[in-house]
Amino acid sequence: MIKIILKSFFINEINSFLLYFLKNIKKKYNYIGPFYTPKKIEKFTLLVSPFIDKNSRDQLQIKRYKSFFYIKNYDILFLNFIIKNRNINGVDINFFFL
Repeated sequence: MIKIILKSFFINEINSFLLYFLKNIKKKYNYIGPFYTPKKIEKFTLLVSPFIDKNSRDQLQIKRYKSFFYIKNYDILFLNFIIKNRNINGVDINFFFL
């Protein structure tokens, strides 16, 4: 069994990759998922002018999205497919053997 984890800053990129990926493997392999985890939001406050005006600050936030799914049965062709499609722009793909 393989656990495939997708991480991105944009949920649309994860969904488009899942549509492409699951459409290609649906016929041959059994899969469980996809499961979406809650988004992680990191908030930062930056001082714009640290010397004179301490009240002028900028606030930033970074949202990170994550989803995963499992593949039950796989072969060497599937592993080649994962490695070939691993470098999709904007989506970080990790896989673990369980």
